[in-house]
Amino acid sequence: MSDPSDRLINLLGALATGVADRVRGAALDGTTFGGETAAALVVVGHTPGLSINQLGRVLRLSHPGTVRLVDRLANAGHVARSLAPHDRRTVALNLTEEGQACRAALLERRRGALKAVLQAVAWDCPVSVDGYGAWLTRVS
Repeated sequence: MSDPSDRLINLLGALATGVADRVRGAALDGTTFGGETAAALVVVGHTPGLSINQLGRVLRLSHPGTVRLVDRLANAGHVARSLAPHDRRTVALNLTEEGQACRAALLERRRGALKAVLQAVAWDCPVSVDGYGAWLTRVS
């Protein structure tokens, strides 16, 4: 396979940026969240009992930053802290019912944003640089 053209690389970069912006915007639409709050809800809901240290590593946040994030989520009623059953020195994080509902709505908005992108795909588009370029231009 030959090297991809500069145009294709540019279009793919634009697509990645556009999709990321749409997903981020959809996830935060109608919320007062900022920063990594939405990502934290998704991660904690995916892995109940996750520790603060584990959450910080997944989100690539410092320990103090993760603690502040968890404080905000707990104060908003989205996350409950408890002692981890395997290590009583560790705090386990779990979503509350309100947190689960908020996470479900967030994931549905994210799904809708991605569905809109995929609906712009012409699945019978020929597999060529020009074909991908045309598809990327339509999607982004």
